[in-house]
Parts: sequence; structure tokens; C-alpha cells
Amino acid sequence: MQRCAIFCAITALLTASAMADDKCRGEVADAFNKQRSSRAFTMASEMKSPSGQVKINVEYQPPDRMHQTIIAPSQDPLETVLYGTRAYSRQGGAWEELMPAVAQTIIAQVRAAVIDPPKEVGDFDCLGLVQLDGKDYLAYRSVEKRSDSGAGAGAPTLHRTVYVDPKTGLPMVNIVSAEAPSTEVVFKGVYDYPEHLEIEDHPNAPLVKMR
Repeated sequence: MQRCAIFCAITALLTASAMADDKCRGEVADAFNKQRSSRAFTMASEMKSPSGQVKINVEYQPPDRMHQTIIAPSQDPLETVLYGTRAYSRQGGAWEELMPAVAQTIIAQVRAAVIDPPKEVGDFDCLGLVQLDGKDYLAYRSVEKRSDSGAGAGAPTLHRTVYVDPKTGLPMVNIVSAEAPSTEVVFKGVYDYPEHLEIEDHPNAPLVKMR
């Protein structure tokens, strides 16, 4: 269930936000709809945890394949694979097949990320053409209401900024941070669209033992 909790948190960051211009909101929705129609795509991300920085790399091969690797301080990498209706995991050892109930949770989250468009994309402001890491992107910044942000009194309101490739129309970077300049980034996801990605099945993996 810990694996599912981490995966669900990532999916929420991919699909959540908050209220502004219909045109900007539509362009963000179009970018992620185009991503969902890709043959394959990946997301390399970083998140803070109490034990330090956590790196999460996810490979998607729609409609029903996913390979996720979580790299946390002082731990072996934790890998999870979805292949059709079966899910597998390993951490410093051999692959094991996850219980069907856990697999169903992962299937639902993969569908939310790569198949089903979100019911509400959220509202965005258009920032126009901006530079990030020396590259030009069309940028869109979420419009958040403090009452909807989940932040306590005095806590900074977090915004999501989506950077879209102006040539392909695909989302390339997804950053969650506070409004003030030079504030610490809470989450950063970088997307790629490899042409030859193939996620493998592990049909001979034994069913995971109850711990």
C-alpha cells in the first residue's frame, strides 16, 4: 500500500489544479490530451521527504503498461511494473507479483494518468513564451484560491506551472512551487517522449508473500 500511496500522490500532481482564462485552460488540457495519445512517455521527478530528496522516474506505455522507480536516501531503488492486469515489484531482490487488489489500484491510477482525461483540469493564466534551462516554452501558471489550496494560515499558496513545447504542443516540464520569486520547488517533473520504449512483463515472478 505504501507503493500505491506514493504513486497516487504523483498522479494527483499530474492532474490537479485550481480558476482563470478559458483559452489558457483549454491549451493546457490540449497539451495533456496530446501526451495521452503518445506511443510512450516518461516523467523524471523529484520530491522532498522527511529523509531527504526522493527521485521518481516513471515510464508509461499506454494503454496499460507502466514502470516506476523510486530512489530514496539509504534505500535500494523500489521498482513497480504494471503490465496489462498484472503488477510486479522489487527492491534489491527478485521480481514478485503484487496481490490482485494492489494491482487494481495501480491500474486505476495508470488509467487516470494515461487514458482518462481529468474531469477538471483547473484554471491557468497564460505566461506566454518563457525560457527555462535555456529552452523556450509556452508557460501556463495555475490560478489558486487560498481557500482551495489546503494551506494553513500564513502558509504560501502553491502554484503549478506547466511548460509546453511550442513546436510539438506537448508538456515538457511541470513545476509546483510558491508564488514568491526564488522560492523552493516542491515538485518538478520533466517529461520525455522516447520512440523505442518497451516495458517488459515478468510472468514467472512469484506472488508476493504477506509481510
